[in-house]
This record gives sequence, C-alpha cells and structure tokens, in this order.
Amino acid sequence: KTPGMHEYVVQGITIYAMPQDQNGAESIAARIAASRVRVVQALESNASDDIGVIVYPSQAALKRKTLGFAGMLLLPDWFIGRNTRQNVLITSPAAPGPQHSSESVIQAAVHEYVHVLTDRQNKKLGYWIKEGIALYLAQQTPSLEAIRGASDLTYTEYAAPNAIQFANVGGYTLAYTLIEYLDATYGWSQVIALIVPEATTTSVLGKSDHALFDEWMAHVRTL
Repeated sequence: KTPGMHEYVVQGITIYAMPQDQNGAESIAARIAASRVRVVQALESNASDDIGVIVYPSQAALKRKTLGFAGMLLLPDWFIGRNTRQNVLITSPAAPGPQHSSESVIQAAVHEYVHVLTDRQNKKLGYWIKEGIALYLAQQTPSLEAIRGASDLTYTEYAAPNAIQFANVGGYTLAYTLIEYLDATYGWSQVIALIVPEATTTSVLGKSDHALFDEWMAHVRTL
C-alpha cells in the first residue's frame, strides 16, 4: 500500500485507497461484489472473502509499485492492474491513463479478481487460458471489429507468448473468443478442467494444442 491510503469496507470487500479516490474505490468494490457469486461459482472456487483491493492514485503510481521507477519506462500505456494471491491492484478510475476510461478500469478490477482466484488454483496457468477466463468472466466482450483485426494470429505467435507480445498480437481480444468457443463447443466443465495443474488440451479435450488452435481460429475467421 501507499502512505496516506485509508481502509474502506464495501459489501464485505476491504479496499485501500487515497481519500480522494474513495468514490471510485467504492465503485470498484461494488462491481466486484456484484460479480463475486457468479465468478466464484463458475470457477468452483473456495470462499473469496479475504481478497482485498488496493487502488493506486494514478497509473504512474501503480507502475512504480510494480517495477520501481523502471516501470515508468517498461510498462505500457494499457497497464492499469495486476494481482497478487491476496489483492487486486488497480489504478484509480479517476486517473485511468491514456488507453482506458473510468468504466474500463472498474471492469478491469473484476478481471484481476478472477486472476486472484485462478492463481490460487494454478499460478502457472498459460496466458491464453488465464487471460481468456478473466476476460470472459469479467464480461469484457471485444468488438467484432477488434476480433477481425486480430484474426491473422499464427500458431507461432500463439504458442510462446509473453506479456507484451500477447497484447501486441491481439491476445486481450482473441483470448475472450477462445474461452467463448471452448464453452460453446466443449462445455464449461472442460474449461474449468484446463485450470488444473498439469492439465493439457490433449488430456482434457482430446486435441493437441495445435489442432485446437486451428479449430478455434477457423471459427474466429467466420465472424
């Protein structure tokens, strides 16, 4: 936490924020609270009452907290949140940065909340499944235009992502469609089975990673 933050409790969620960010922090807590039962049930998770929220007064403050002063140079403009296994860390809705709005920050807090829960089940979950589940359960539905714009994804790009590369190839758009496709085609129970440590697409779905990629992208390219 940052010196000067106050503690607030909203609908059972503990939040730490600067006094001037209290309203935004309460909006974040209310959104998480409204999603909590649905998300916890979807993930078949244990109780999540111990998950807190830390709201940073600016994107710059969150970047510094994440990587020190190097974060100002290394972290991209879209970076507004991250998580630990105990807390959602998010920038204030009042200072969303150049690529977000107050609303998208509030919804991103739900995304990070999902990450806390999946990290507790499997910290090593792959980018595409981890981010896709968070996007899907946070209801961060991408536009059809964005999906089509990212539909030239190759298997090489898909197979070895890192945080920046994942974003650059449209991962935050396409990962939603991956989970949507898996849910519609194989069922939600199979999506959840992919979270289990050591699970693979072959062991859960009977498809190699490459075969699943081809199947999913063939679907995406019809949209």
